[in-house]
Amino acid sequence: MAAVLSPAAPAAMTSTLAMPNSGLAPALLELPPNIYFDTPGVAQQILRARYREPEPSRSRSRTPPRRSTFVDAEKADLPFLIAQFGSASSTTWLEQRYKIWRGEQSTDEAPRIQGYLHHHDWLFAWGDPICLENAEEMKATASEMWAWAKKQKRHLVWCCISDSFAQVLADGVGPKGKKWSTLSCIREDVLHPSQVKLTGKDIKQNLRRAQKADLTIDELVLDAPTFLPDEKTKKQIEEGIEGWRANRHGRQIASASLLPWLDASSRRYFVARAHGEIVALCILTPIHHDSYQIKNSIHFPNSPRGTSEALLTHVIKTMKEEGRNALSFGASATEVLYLEHNIGGWSIKLLAKGYKEIVKRTGLAKRGQFRSKFDTEQGELLHVSFPPHGMGWAGLVGLMSVLRA
Repeated sequence: MAAVLSPAAPAAMTSTLAMPNSGLAPALLELPPNIYFDTPGVAQQILRARYREPEPSRSRSRTPPRRSTFVDAEKADLPFLIAQFGSASSTTWLEQRYKIWRGEQSTDEAPRIQGYLHHHDWLFAWGDPICLENAEEMKATASEMWAWAKKQKRHLVWCCISDSFAQVLADGVGPKGKKWSTLSCIREDVLHPSQVKLTGKDIKQNLRRAQKADLTIDELVLDAPTFLPDEKTKKQIEEGIEGWRANRHGRQIASASLLPWLDASSRRYFVARAHGEIVALCILTPIHHDSYQIKNSIHFPNSPRGTSEALLTHVIKTMKEEGRNALSFGASATEVLYLEHNIGGWSIKLLAKGYKEIVKRTGLAKRGQFRSKFDTEQGELLHVSFPPHGMGWAGLVGLMSVLRA
């Protein structure tokens, strides 16, 4: 968890180190964003041993800020609510292309909030709604949003939702108890840091390669009011991202974009350096159940072999030391489409055939293959739910259109 600073680390990074009063203990780091001394369990002792308490005069808080100035004003409360109630899918809502629906009775204590993408006559709600986690509240939230969508004369489809919320929709929502159809083509790749062993042959081989390349890894310490790194570090990261984008090939389909400084005050940033230059970046964002999502993890074109594996191994070990519950890699596509609740007919078979062709052309399923190196669970399927006869080929085309990155 403590940063490993290379000799060429920027001066702004080394200036954040401070010696304790005794002068005998090792240097302590400033508290990074989203690490709090009131973290339950063994994490408290680890934090106090490795990080110094923030001074009262400092702007850093022991609890997450309730409003963020690093997202659009109408979404300023979302980072806090996502950290308390949200899933990996809901972290995408902070992007400008996502719109936000709020229930009429929504409050901070009992929210009813949903992020969605709009395409012509389609509304694609993304992830479970942020609401209290019981069937009654989920049903009330779904019914209210569906009624709102119908008034807008829009087709509502829920994407990337959990087993529990998909079951609520399948059992029936709305005043007539309409039973929604459910299929699945997505998995959430999740690992539990305390259970990860990282003993695979491929991981060990790549860690040796990174070690030979003198790769060093550290977590950036970002302070208010900007929560941005020094100019040299920021420039290296942004240039690396541009190089990464230039090296991508083919059609890109993704639910999230790479926006490194969005919600900077809530996120955590880990970088890998080789010969003093940043060669990889991993961004974490907090979600419910004392967990984090790997929002982005990329290696730049000039990175040595083994960089991705070394960086993610460091992040996983950090989460383990802090006693975090889970680390989500987010969603990855399955190779086939599974038919589940209240569904069937020739149009759905056509839909399944079309999906298989899209996966083949875009390579969507390859993400899960890389993530499996890190002992990720073949986590629960995420689901797509829609009213009877409310999806079809037009819906699939619309969904692919809004996900084009």
